This record gives sequence, structure tokens and C-alpha cells, in this order.
Amino acid sequence: MKIKVFLTLIIILFILPEITVSAQSDEEELKLSLSRDFGFGGFGGDIQGTFSMRVSGPDDLVFVEFYIDGQLVGSDDEEPFSYQFNTDAYEPGVHSMHAVGFTAADEEIVSNQIRRDFLSGEDAFGSIIKMLVPILGIIILITLIGVIGPIVFNRGGKDFQHGKYSRAAGGAVCPRCQLPYSRSMLSPNLIIGKLQRCPHCGKLAIVRAASASDLEAAEARLLQDSQEGSLQPEESEEERLQRMIDASRFED
Repeated sequence: MKIKVFLTLIIILFILPEITVSAQSDEEELKLSLSRDFGFGGFGGDIQGTFSMRVSGPDDLVFVEFYIDGQLVGSDDEEPFSYQFNTDAYEPGVHSMHAVGFTAADEEIVSNQIRRDFLSGEDAFGSIIKMLVPILGIIILITLIGVIGPIVFNRGGKDFQHGKYSRAAGGAVCPRCQLPYSRSMLSPNLIIGKLQRCPHCGKLAIVRAASASDLEAAEARLLQDSQEGSLQPEESEEERLQRMIDASRFED
């Protein structure tokens, strides 16, 4: 029994100091972080512009000094402890940053170290261009495929078949000739409608999916016009006046 008690005391004596030291270490840890206020913060630790060093530490932290490349650059005695700087004030290249905090008990705590590559304005601009080129390339490719492609390859459209519309995209009524046609799934979706060319009059327009009643009325007009042999689009007042003006030019 005495042996067990003795072993227990030995274990406590070896373990307790470690627990205490660890707890003190966690409480007294000074953590340094870097935040971008305005500028470029690329991949691989490249930065350019205005940044702030910030620290978090024990509750009794009262004063913090901030260092860049081992040189004191600023201090703060009020929470949140931070220091703002601009990378342009330093030579381009890799720089190290750390902070030193002081507690109310006059204990000194050194933070972790952060290393970043300070870029010049020209190098940062070049890095931004390198990042944007692939993105712009993808946008242009999507534009060519999604917008120009359907416009070019659907020029003139397909023959309309009565009552047959795309199950997914539905049908539309042309805003110019008021005739129905099926919306294509390949046509670009511009949120308010699909950009598509009317197979009847050739007008390119952004059209929404029409209701069943609107399609029925448009089909009735299409059938009537086809029976009368006239599929001319209805003229607006503006178009009629313009046609009259154009015709008057040739009158004596």
C-alpha cells in the first residue's frame, strides 16, 4: 500500500510541473498575425500595399513592440494592439516580422515570426495580370461558346413546328413579329431571358418563356397568316413612319 502511495506521489511530482508550465505557456503566448488593409496579397507569401500586424496575448498585456527585420518600427499600448505599415517603405524582398509584448507584471513575451516577400508596385501589377489572364481567358471562351456561337450557328433559325417546344427551355413569342418558336437550351441565359434569334423574322432578342395561353394565341396567328400567305411581321408605329420616310425619298 505504501509503495502505491509513494509511486502516486512520484507521478504527481513529475506530471504537475509539466501541466503548470504548459498552462502558463498557453496563457502567456503572444500570437502575431498579418492582415491586408489595402493592396495585393498573392499566393506564396507575396504582398504589396498597406498591411497591419496584430497581436493577441494574455489578459494583462499592456504594451507591444513591433519589429521588421529585427528593427523596432512601432509600438502600441492600447487594445487591439496593432501596427500599420506599407511595404513600399521597404526594399523589395523577403522580410521577417515579429512582436514583443509586456505584461502588467513586466514580463516580456516574444511572438511567433512571420516572413513575407515584399513586392514592388510593378511586380505586384505583373502578378495580378498573371492571375487575371487565365480568368479572362475563361470568360472570353464562355462568351464565345455561350453567346456568339448560338448567334452564328442559329442564324436564320430552324423551321417552326406547331405545338413543339423545348421541354427544358419552353417556347417564346417574338417581340417583333409576335410569332412563336422554341427556345434553345444552347442559347445564352441572360437572367431576364434567353438571347435567341426568331426563325420567322430573324430578330435577335432576349425572350422569356411564354405562357401556354400566349403560345396558343401566337400559334393561332401563325396559322392564320400562313393560310393567308402573309407572314410579314407587324409594324410598329415607329417602323411605319420610317418606311414612309424612306419611300418618300424616291417621289418627285
